[in-house]
Amino acid sequence: MVKTIKHIILFIYGLTCVYPFVWMIGTSLKTSQDALANPQSPFPKGPLMWSTFSEVWSKLNFSRFFVNSVVVSVIVIVGVVVIYTMMAFAFAKFRFKGKKLIYYTFIALLLVPGVTTLIPLYINMTNLGLQNSYVGIILPMINGAAPFAIFLFTSYFGTISHELYECAVLDGCGNFKIYWRIYLPLALPAIGTIAILNFIGSWNNILWPMIIIDKQEMFTLPMGLMYLDSSSFKKWNELMAGALITVIPVLLSFPFMQKMYVKGMTVGSVKM
Repeated sequence: MVKTIKHIILFIYGLTCVYPFVWMIGTSLKTSQDALANPQSPFPKGPLMWSTFSEVWSKLNFSRFFVNSVVVSVIVIVGVVVIYTMMAFAFAKFRFKGKKLIYYTFIALLLVPGVTTLIPLYINMTNLGLQNSYVGIILPMINGAAPFAIFLFTSYFGTISHELYECAVLDGCGNFKIYWRIYLPLALPAIGTIAILNFIGSWNNILWPMIIIDKQEMFTLPMGLMYLDSSSFKKWNELMAGALITVIPVLLSFPFMQKMYVKGMTVGSVKM
């Protein structure tokens, strides 16, 4: 009986989570009149308007916004993985003065709200002349990913037997070769976790691009959605079609990396 009640509660909770997404899909397939006349219903009363997606795609130059989002997300992922796996390898396998202080300083940054750094970050980026550029969008995102990425990669490298490192040294491998040929391939679950978290974060990020970008050709997809939502007469079918276009890459990415994500998140902490 208790088990049945739990299943019913979980089923109801699942429906409440899925309903907004179903409503978004249904509204995107409605006509403008149907979307305004029947906003509560997720089901179109008239013919399915598949043409809305192509109209939205061309209306606001979504192809350009899509390319911008892809470029930003891919470079952020590559930058985070390359930079912070190297740092984590050093934290996990090398002994040097001040290692614990530097490591725990990075971890302490997890407690600092990102919004508190926006003003000094904007001043730095503008002084460097990085407004309206990919570099101006990407560098702060890579920097913001540092605390958790370093923590997870260091924890993962710490679970790998140190004897493996010593054997590689005895075989004549240099530190970079050990990192690149041995430790990096073994860290694929942690890399998958960090990759998907940063892909979702950078793809959906709207606050920082809004601050550093004011040229439309540099807009990402979430910023493009703002223009659909900025008119005095909102076309909810077009707005939901744009939102669906924006969210589809995120939905498609998770199933392919789900196993690595779950495995990477189960990595235990190790004592430094």
